[in-house]
Amino acid sequence: MLGIMGEARAQIEDYPHDYIAWEKVGRLFRVMKERGVTRVCLAGGVVGRPELKLRNLDMGGIINLPGMLAAMLAGDNTLLSAVIERFERNGFPVVSLSNLVPELIARPGENAQVKVPKAERARLSLGMEVVHALGPYDIGQACVAIGNRVVAVEGVEGTDGMLQRIVDLRRSGRLPEKRGGVLVKCMKPTQDERADLPTIGPDTLLRADDAGLVGIGVEAGKAVIVERHAMQKLAREKGIFVHGIKEADAR
Repeated sequence: MLGIMGEARAQIEDYPHDYIAWEKVGRLFRVMKERGVTRVCLAGGVVGRPELKLRNLDMGGIINLPGMLAAMLAGDNTLLSAVIERFERNGFPVVSLSNLVPELIARPGENAQVKVPKAERARLSLGMEVVHALGPYDIGQACVAIGNRVVAVEGVEGTDGMLQRIVDLRRSGRLPEKRGGVLVKCMKPTQDERADLPTIGPDTLLRADDAGLVGIGVEAGKAVIVERHAMQKLAREKGIFVHGIKEADAR
């Protein structure tokens, strides 16, 4: 496993690994060749835009980073496409996580043995419709629907930050204190399926619970569920459903 320095979680140290600094793109490709890497799978996300130290650039960084920096200004989709293009230009095909570990991918319907209340089904469809509609603007992969409207859309703060906004809105009285509503995460229509698949896990479920939501909807076949068994146990304890939405379910 290769992790970006300052971004990768410590868990990668449980496996053969190496860290790569943003400025050392040349070393990245050299290490991959030395380790016999033949394919690349992108996993996880980048929390912030890197603060590059130009004096630390290696030749690979000098060659590749100008285009990457330009892509960063254009949005996440453009950046991910540029990353994929750089890997493949250097001889490393990029494959989707769904092809390597299909057992992590959300299934249609129930994914946590908790049924969807009838009142929430329309909110799942509404949420998916809104995320897909915003996709061309590269805004985010998620939204929260409460009542008959979408009350929050994911921005640069990410899903966790959006859910914290729901907590704050409930505390301030801008949203009802009564539990209800759903988190919906879907791929952007123009997104490359080889990178940044919408992902949920136990932490997502706990944050949704803190926000007073009663369910999570993800796009079936195009979203990742990590630590599935732990998440299912939490879902049953909290009474929160996890539903795989089919594209045909969008209104």
